[in-house]
Amino acid sequence: MSQSEMHAPDDLLAMQAMGEALPDAMGRHVSSCPQCQAELDQWTSLVASGRSSSPDDVPGDPSERVWEAIADELGIGVVTKETEAETPAQVVNISSARRRWSTSWLVAASVAGIVGGALLTAGGTALNSSEPSAPVAAPPVIASTSLAALPQHQGAGAATIVETDEGDELVVDVSDLSTGDGFYEVWLIDPETFQMVGLGALVDDSGRFPIPDGLDLSQYSVVDVSLEPLDGDPVHSTDSVVRGELSA
Repeated sequence: MSQSEMHAPDDLLAMQAMGEALPDAMGRHVSSCPQCQAELDQWTSLVASGRSSSPDDVPGDPSERVWEAIADELGIGVVTKETEAETPAQVVNISSARRRWSTSWLVAASVAGIVGGALLTAGGTALNSSEPSAPVAAPPVIASTSLAALPQHQGAGAATIVETDEGDELVVDVSDLSTGDGFYEVWLIDPETFQMVGLGALVDDSGRFPIPDGLDLSQYSVVDVSLEPLDGDPVHSTDSVVRGELSA
């Protein structure tokens, strides 16, 4: 086939229908080629139909012609309800079938995804409008405390122990903490012995931290947020920013 007889491939036409720009030379060819323009119009119509679907649209079953075309492309037979019980299972060489897939089939699947996604979204909208979802229950609160800034620091917050299906968690919310070199770390402290258990780094204004199994929260009742240097030392820096004692 000569250069003058070449036409734009289906994958590029489909991508243009979905909003992607064609290469300059190919775009000029499509604009002047009746065959390519007709194919582009078909792709554009398909994409527009998918994007304009409403909650009243219901997807129908694919026709036998669609299934036959897919089966021909993959090199397998079409199984119908009548032949399913009679035809033995066929082993298909997936690798060779996959090699025969053209890019156009993949693009067609993408376009079909636009149509299917629009219909599913429409169906979900209709379902949500007719059947309000039940409110999600908040996890039970075991203990809580407010967090206050220590001397030479600023900031405030709150800490809560909640019960979840995976175990107890400490939920920490803070704001306006003192800044400095390093990172914030969350601790539970025994106020009698000053033994500490590090729960992890607080990278945002809020965080959730699993409570280690077997840890006695009546003993480790103080929540502490410290400013830790990047020195690789896991020990508390003694530079606490905010702190509070849990109570039920």
